[in-house]
Parts: sequence; C-alpha cells; structure tokens
Amino acid sequence: MKRVVLIFIMFMIILSSCSGPNGGKKAENAVDPVLLKKMTEPNPVHKDELFEMSLNIDKTTFAKGEPIVYSASLTYIGDNESITVWGPRTNVVFYLTDGKKLEMEGANTTELTPTVFVKGEKYEYPFQKSGGYSNDGPDAKFWKEFYGEKDLLLPSGTYYIAAHCDFSLDKLVVDSRYDVSVHTTVTVE
Repeated sequence: MKRVVLIFIMFMIILSSCSGPNGGKKAENAVDPVLLKKMTEPNPVHKDELFEMSLNIDKTTFAKGEPIVYSASLTYIGDNESITVWGPRTNVVFYLTDGKKLEMEGANTTELTPTVFVKGEKYEYPFQKSGGYSNDGPDAKFWKEFYGEKDLLLPSGTYYIAAHCDFSLDKLVVDSRYDVSVHTTVTVE
C-alpha cells in the first residue's frame, strides 16, 4: 500500500510541475525576457576590429499600411586592403518578430561562396523577406499575403527588426563564424 501511495504522490508532483498558472500553456501575450530586453535597448550600429555594421532606418514609428523601408550596411575596416569571407551569396539576413505570434526568421542557402570586402567600401543590403510557412498552418493566409507583397507592411504592433551577418571568416568555416547583428524596435500604429 505504501508503494501505491508513493507512486500516487510522485505522479501528482510530476503533474503539478508540468502545469503552470495557464494550465501548462505559454501565455499568448508573453514576450521572451531576452527578446524584450533587446526590444528596449536598440543597437543599430556594431563596430569591431573587422567590420562596421549599421541598420539604416529613417524612423521607427509607422502608420498602418505604410511601407517600412530599411537596409543594413557593412564596411570592412580591418588592417588589410581587403578580406575574403565564406558563406551564402547573401551575406546579411533579416529577422523580425513581435515576440508573440509573428516571426520571420530569415532563410538563406547553404552554399560556400567567397565574397571579397574592400577596405572602406560600404556594402548595402536592402531588406528582403525570406522564410517559409506551411500551407496547412493556421496563419497560411497571412504569410501568403506577407510574402506576396513586395513592401514590408505589418499589422499594428511593436516589432523587433534585425540584420545578421551570415558568413565565416575562413573557408574551413569551423569556429570562424562572424556572429554579429544590429537591431531596433519599430511600432506600427
């Protein structure tokens, strides 16, 4: 009998630890604390010993239906006259999310292509939508319209937007990933 009671108590502990205040479901409006911190601390410029990267956006508040136009720029500032990096043909990918439901992660290809950056030359990367969705998903209609529209048009809300370098510093790729991003927060009224 003791064994049955002990198993029952263990079962109840396991069940109670699996369910939180929302019955085990993530709060629909909860934003990840790490993302929330980034959203409250924009970082539109990054500069280190190799590159300067900027997120280029004229404003951060937009009317509903107004296109959000932005880009990223990357300038090699290292010691040599140029640098060759390795990765996909698109060296910068874009990411956006509201931290709740909408998320465009930024897809890229996996080829290993060399790109030469000349010291002091600024390379511009206009925002491009990339990603995918399931035709059977509950938001398929939204994503089909989103990717079908050339401009970046977002519903009312607050969004984290970022540009991320997607390349390695040598051909072997191992332990040479250049992991830098710039970001800001935009509001659509």
